[in-house]
Amino acid sequence: MRFAGLASLLACVLLLAGCGTESPRQADARVAVQDALPASRYDASRTRCTHNPSPWFIEREATVFVCTARLHDGGCDLYRATLKNAGWEVALERRNAGCVLPF
Repeated sequence: MRFAGLASLLACVLLLAGCGTESPRQADARVAVQDALPASRYDASRTRCTHNPSPWFIEREATVFVCTARLHDGGCDLYRATLKNAGWEVALERRNAGCVLPF
């Protein structure tokens, strides 16, 4: 019984250790969106993007990220950052979409 509790605690710690870390490609997408935002409307430092997909704990490199960009007036707009041959293409996906990432 004691071993099972310790093992589950260790598994939770390992799982949470991977949460919140940003992959290099995800960071590049976030920076591309931040660079595309007009500073007069957005607080670019609070931009967040979706993570790489990781089914069954095997992470895959994504080429499309969905990002939330926080407005100075409150709320967020959704942007899509797509990796192309010439760099990142950033497009507005939806205005006033909320600040929770869709997935």
